[in-house]
Amino acid sequence: MIYCRKSPPVSIFLECGIPQRDFFPHTAVVFRKPYPDAFALLEGRGVPAGEMEARDFFQINLYSGHLSGLPDELFTNRQINWHHQQFGEKGLIAAAGLFIRGDSLTITVLQSDLCQQLYRHASLKEQYKTQIEKRFGHWPQILLNAILDFAVERGLASVNCPAARTIVHRTRKAIDPALFKRIYDSPALSYVCRRVQHGSAEYWQLPVSENRDRLAPLKPAALPDRSWSRTPICVFHDVEENVDTAVAPEECRENLKVMLEIERKLGVPATYNILGKLFRDKQSEVWASDPLHALSFHSFDHNLEDETQLTRCRGVDLQVRGYRPPRSILTRESTDYRLSYLNFEWLACGSSSFAAKSCFLQNGIVKIPISTDDYPLQTRQMDYAEWERRLTESARTSAFLAFGLHDCYAAQWLDSYPALLEKLGSRGHFVTADQMADRVLWLQGTELPSP
Repeated sequence: MIYCRKSPPVSIFLECGIPQRDFFPHTAVVFRKPYPDAFALLEGRGVPAGEMEARDFFQINLYSGHLSGLPDELFTNRQINWHHQQFGEKGLIAAAGLFIRGDSLTITVLQSDLCQQLYRHASLKEQYKTQIEKRFGHWPQILLNAILDFAVERGLASVNCPAARTIVHRTRKAIDPALFKRIYDSPALSYVCRRVQHGSAEYWQLPVSENRDRLAPLKPAALPDRSWSRTPICVFHDVEENVDTAVAPEECRENLKVMLEIERKLGVPATYNILGKLFRDKQSEVWASDPLHALSFHSFDHNLEDETQLTRCRGVDLQVRGYRPPRSILTRESTDYRLSYLNFEWLACGSSSFAAKSCFLQNGIVKIPISTDDYPLQTRQMDYAEWERRLTESARTSAFLAFGLHDCYAAQWLDSYPALLEKLGSRGHFVTADQMADRVLWLQGTELPSP
């Protein structure tokens, strides 16, 4: 089953009581993954961990092509698109997290980065705030209609939307309660519903059968074409300086500078896996060279004995989507549940750890297998010519190739790096791990289990 639906004519929405001024053309797509913060939010509302680990989580994205007069930056800027849930598709207006238990669907969060995070970019806010509010300001009603349509498709009996006072009570930062009331108490204005208590949280419960006549049914639509004509190649850089080697930190920093310059000149996007303790300085350096590079965490300090690495990384940055464990060793900490709890969306590890050569989605986490790295060069197990030959042959024969490089081992390959990238580029095309995760979510995450 794939849930991809587009809006019917506006007349259908008018018949269901949604005014024409509130309507905008849209497409709704459901993915088999939890929305950011889903686990922490439900935990705070009293849902037991055992129930959440059953992993009946979904995410619904609401896209619109009604974008004339709006700049692309509104949908690409990292400050505005704070949760990074576009998955490579422009026009994301809003999204919601969904948790299904039995015949009941619970909404974890209703979110519009476009509308709610615009304040983070002063100039774009000044230019487009009024236009965005007029065009998309009623996204909660449009999104809730799509959620109900999905509930009908799944044959569910009820939809539970958290009440505004539950959201406000559990939000730590200073907020405008009126905004959250407009979003989360909107079901009471449009649907047959009643207040119910689940755990420590209050919800609006919408019986699906009693609201069928208030629903504007969406129409089946085709997914966007996410096929690639050439082999995708991911270059991973583990940036750890001298944490486990005798290489001087100054040499590692110079190596990073040179590899960034080479990639900038050749237009190669790469993925930089950075130790949490180095992240702030390296982040600015990498993005100053090329903002298209992806960033991930490579543990906090490379200490496999310390099983707080994920948590410590999240204390450094909340937006990074990926994680690459040291030495491709999956510790007891790096479970799918823990990764999801902390809002990681992809995990890159040695192909032997996954017993797979291609990327795949598992428990809401995109797994990215790395076939080889530069360790055999550093230990003299293989000379450069043979290492390069195997790598370029893999690019020619494989459906996907990911390989790792270290800032501390760069003396073994850096002089040959431009030629290597050119050879690989003739056999495939370079993508970041974020881009690869987006593609897997579209191709595999939209394949939903049968109701």
